Amino acid sequence: MGKWLLVRHAEAIWNSEGRIQGHVEVPLNEKGRAQAEALRRRLASVDIQAAYTSNLARAVETTRVILRGRSVPLFPLPALREFSYGLWEGLTFEEVEKNYPHEYARLMGDGEDFAPPGGESTKELVERIKGFVFSTKASNAEGTLLIVGHGGSLRALIICLLELPNSAFWRLYLDPASLSEVEVYPQNAVLRLLNDTSHLRDER
Repeated sequence: MGKWLLVRHAEAIWNSEGRIQGHVEVPLNEKGRAQAEALRRRLASVDIQAAYTSNLARAVETTRVILRGRSVPLFPLPALREFSYGLWEGLTFEEVEKNYPHEYARLMGDGEDFAPPGGESTKELVERIKGFVFSTKASNAEGTLLIVGHGGSLRALIICLLELPNSAFWRLYLDPASLSEVEVYPQNAVLRLLNDTSHLRDER
């Protein structure tokens, strides 16, 4: 059995402004750095064999803070990047709903084949994450892995591990700097913890 610790990156500047980040490089803000430090303290006693992170800076920075002082192999991967929102990146969801009402309704519905202009669909994101799940399970049958991603990529990861339908994508939510935990077996997986933020009580 393997244990996968899923961490959504800590708060970035656009999180606090309610803007869609997608593939845009947005750094952590001061609150986010404090949140990452809280995660480091929480996971300090956990024996982590390897860490996989989105290669976007906000995820890499979160991961490096968590692993500070450790000799844990770190693998930044494009496969773990956030959902690509294309032309909507930099807008708020309120602006998208106002300016693209039909497309916004399709995004929030069960239309897994819909993609924002210049972005990717839920189906494409899940397929991207499936490749990561397949290769990572094959090379890490046991031990504890740290996986740092984004709200979108981690929702897709949970869907893949639990074999949920793609329509479940928008029914899951993960807070910045939240911790989730999945036990991963060769033929199935068990969700043990979802969106826990108890380590952030002093950072709110």
